Amino acid sequence: MKKIAIFFLFLVVASAAFAQRCTNYHVVSSGETLYSISRKYGLTIGEIQSLNPGLVTTVKLGEHLCLPTSVKPIQSEVEESPRLVRTTPADSNQTMPEVRITQPTSKKDSYAIALLLPFSTYQMSNDSLDERSVKLRNVAINMYRGAMMAQQELQDRNVNATVYLLDVGNSIEVGKVAVSRLEEIQADVVVGPLFKDPIQEVAKWVSKRNAHMVIPVKMSNKILLLSEHMSKAYPGNNSQWYYLSGYAKDEFPNSIVVGAYAKGKDDFSSEAATSGFLAHGLDSLKTFDISQSCVSLYDFIKKSKKHVVVLDMTSDEKTGTALTTALTGLNVSFVGGESNASESRVEEGSKNLATKNISLDYYNLDNLKWIAAYRKEFQSEPDEFSAIMHDIVLYYGTGLQLFGTDVGSHLNEIDRTGLVALGFEFFKTGPESGYENAYVNVIQKMNGRWGLKNNLK
Repeated sequence: MKKIAIFFLFLVVASAAFAQRCTNYHVVSSGETLYSISRKYGLTIGEIQSLNPGLVTTVKLGEHLCLPTSVKPIQSEVEESPRLVRTTPADSNQTMPEVRITQPTSKKDSYAIALLLPFSTYQMSNDSLDERSVKLRNVAINMYRGAMMAQQELQDRNVNATVYLLDVGNSIEVGKVAVSRLEEIQADVVVGPLFKDPIQEVAKWVSKRNAHMVIPVKMSNKILLLSEHMSKAYPGNNSQWYYLSGYAKDEFPNSIVVGAYAKGKDDFSSEAATSGFLAHGLDSLKTFDISQSCVSLYDFIKKSKKHVVVLDMTSDEKTGTALTTALTGLNVSFVGGESNASESRVEEGSKNLATKNISLDYYNLDNLKWIAAYRKEFQSEPDEFSAIMHDIVLYYGTGLQLFGTDVGSHLNEIDRTGLVALGFEFFKTGPESGYENAYVNVIQKMNGRWGLKNNLK
């Protein structure tokens, strides 16, 4: 399984002259993380980063890290203690602490998983639901169905977990009501709510208890500042571009990779892609601001003697379509975000790639079996909400069996078997904030359907 570590800090590369002044280096060995290296020398991560401009929190095997001139390795009493065990995989680049006191009391005879979904958050108009309310109710229904599929699979795995359904809409008041119900059922994992106001109330509750909260819909990473007992299933935009920039170079090794973005709208995406490019040991990513015109990019591709891959980081559909149109007929391929996964942006048989956070792969036999079972059970087609709730309940439920209520400290160690649309690769977004899922699905149009291109699960 391909490990990914994505982080928010984006720095510029230092000049070669700066690097040559360093006289004390640490050479990264197998299994080391920036956190473990900082502990080895009694330094903070920030101190190491200050001496290595361009270094984010992921390190590579064989990389030379500049250290203060006089610093030497120190012996750590924590590392010598037989009462401590490693909680992150040896080959992980996560910034979570590598040692943790074991918690045998975290295991329970049974567990409670609570789904906080908006079933009755609707408005009536002329004896019918308005359009938004219909969508919300359908989302809740399909999420519930996906959870029921997962609950059956958990039973087959002998996981003693009960899935509770709570009707939670969009207000602080209903959030407070939900908290009282969560306390009553002693919830161990809480999935939802889908709105910010009630999330704040539930986040306060999970912070006071040994419980974990999962945000199952797209939401800004700022929500993770509410509690370190939270994780977000959807990867952020920066995480996608950090990964995609390196993936594009690996997928098209003999091509020139450049970036296209609209200044002001896509600055963070551009910075993330540049950071990911550098993390793969590549030269700085050449980017083009196409907010006003695609002429500079067009001229660059026209003069290039090599095939060019364009990282389409445009978040505006109109700008992205203009980019595709402007480069039609040139020797170019596109690697883009979710907006690229549309009929208007990708031609059948092209080498263009896109990302999709939730992607049911109809070319995967196990997925087809799951889809058939879903159709039989509910007489309907699963959608992305069915799939994401299935994967969340199955993954975190399996985690409860393995690690008990301490599941939030072992998010990257849970068995991924049975997932149909998601992968999970978490990183901690800050010392006191929660975890973002950095898994990225890369898809390609094949025989009229989108199929999974990469295989990170």
